[in-house]
Amino acid sequence: MAPSQPSSPSDTQPPHPGGRSRVGGRYDWPRISKAVTRRLNRIGLTRERRLLLWAAATGVALAAIALAFIRPIQWAEHHAIDWLRDHPARAAMAIAVVPVLGALLCGAIQNMFPVKIRAHGVSSVLYAIHRRRSQLPGTLAARTWLGSTAIIASGGSAGPEGPIVTIGATLGSVIARFLRVDPQTATTLVGCGAAAGLAAVFNAPITGIFFVLEVLLRDFSLRTFTPIVIAAVFAAATVQTLIGSQEPLFGISAQHLSSGGSAGLTITTAPAFALLGVACGVASVFFVRTVQACETAFSRLPIPRWMSPATGAALLAALGILHITFAGRWLDFGQGTLPPFYGNGYPLAHAVLDPGFYHRQTALVVGALLIGLAVVKCVATGLTLGSGGIGGLFAPSLLVGALVGGAFGSMGELVPFVAEVGPTRLALAGMAGVVAGTTHAPLAGAMLVYELSREPSILLPVILVAALGTIVARLLERHSVYTAELAALGVRLGSTADMSSLRRLRVGDVPLKEAVVVRGSASAGTLVALADSNDDFIVLDDAGRLEGIVGARDLRIALVNREALPLLQVRDIARTGVRAIDRDMPLDQALDLLERGPVPVKGDDGQVAGVLTRSRLMRVWRRRMEREA
Repeated sequence: MAPSQPSSPSDTQPPHPGGRSRVGGRYDWPRISKAVTRRLNRIGLTRERRLLLWAAATGVALAAIALAFIRPIQWAEHHAIDWLRDHPARAAMAIAVVPVLGALLCGAIQNMFPVKIRAHGVSSVLYAIHRRRSQLPGTLAARTWLGSTAIIASGGSAGPEGPIVTIGATLGSVIARFLRVDPQTATTLVGCGAAAGLAAVFNAPITGIFFVLEVLLRDFSLRTFTPIVIAAVFAAATVQTLIGSQEPLFGISAQHLSSGGSAGLTITTAPAFALLGVACGVASVFFVRTVQACETAFSRLPIPRWMSPATGAALLAALGILHITFAGRWLDFGQGTLPPFYGNGYPLAHAVLDPGFYHRQTALVVGALLIGLAVVKCVATGLTLGSGGIGGLFAPSLLVGALVGGAFGSMGELVPFVAEVGPTRLALAGMAGVVAGTTHAPLAGAMLVYELSREPSILLPVILVAALGTIVARLLERHSVYTAELAALGVRLGSTADMSSLRRLRVGDVPLKEAVVVRGSASAGTLVALADSNDDFIVLDDAGRLEGIVGARDLRIALVNREALPLLQVRDIARTGVRAIDRDMPLDQALDLLERGPVPVKGDDGQVAGVLTRSRLMRVWRRRMEREA
């Protein structure tokens, strides 16, 4: 007999050294991964410790990415201002044309890099976390990077902070897929990337940490907190090492923010900061609703989606032409003929934080001017981002807050307790108030201004303003600037507070379904007639004791063999071993019992008072969460 031949060349290949096998000429990667994991655990690198290492690596990578992302935008903005100063005769044409060209480029980029996520910017990260198991496509980073650069560098009213958060979150998601981690760990890595991006841009690691915990993850557990802290700190430290400075990579330097006196929070200054917090809450709601209104209006226009950003840019250019025609000569904030509501607006914020700015005109004139500029900035941002342009809301929010705080502070000539604080201090606190109000993240808003200013005496005032601004904003507008878009898509965000709410509720807080009692010895066919009015039945034995329960699912299974029902008793299809629960049982425990079906509930007399169903429990829980949101 001829010797048998190998069925394929791969059958003759010896095992790979080190125990790694090849299947069909390819490595058996799952087996390799398990072997590597065992060896790492053996040397002390458990899964939790490896996560910390990946968090640090994510922070370092985001530092380099932030530099590569921000530097071209800064170069373009600097040269644009210089060009406008050197060519005043061509300023009007440039102001009218360049934003439209940038928006057209952004629309083309969005067509080149399509994504299936329906939300935009930071909202897309939230959508992925809560609906897509933290899966963000790599194309989202390229789309966001190139599109936001085109919008911001051409004068669109937006900032780069939101895009770098999206880019960082996408990097975290890509790393999670590479490591093949579970969804909870993937969400943590997404948060690490987002926190690192924000920390790298502002040199504000605490802000990055709280923004992710308050806005994106809504989870302050230690397992989530530690990796995010490491990612944010490594990102900020790496950026400062690379640029050789302690100043933020983007934004307002400490020398501008720390000017204007040292009035902290006292009994006499508290009323001024409290009133400012209320004003910031109102301004935040106006900002959010303006962006929402623009999004709604542009979504109804009968134009291709890629043309929508250009349409918004054309309207922004019209505002720019009106500005240089009627106000450009006497409103110069250090950027020549460039309208102050173009770009990120930081030159205007610098002017508002200068104490000398408030001595040029009377209090009413300065206040009216700053409020008018705040309204125009809100509209400009709505036109840029509401039309589909890519950019961030942090920079516009900071500027609107500075304008509102400066306008309030300019009234110091008329109100004594406002004069004690000073307009620049109130402008500084206003920045925290509007950021907190628009994002519903008071800690992130307060920490951002504190870390940028590095002024200890401002900490308590900005916390007060940020907290009040958030409270007022939530009273007037349920959704933040990020969750409003998700709410329109039917996405409700959960949090760790949801489970706490479930534990506080009791079975007695849920309206019970009426109990329809049947005897276990009765014919199962009788349930068919009763099913027209009810589909949950309490089964009692001949002595009146609880024997079991028949739910809708049990009845549907029994109806598969309908002809056999007259031959069966009710107890034959009932779920036995069911015990009635008390009204004071917490709902989190009751929810576990509902996995198999409805549960009977005892009344005060010890008899079955009704049936607890999953739908009724979830309805009560949802209403409680909506009240607490």
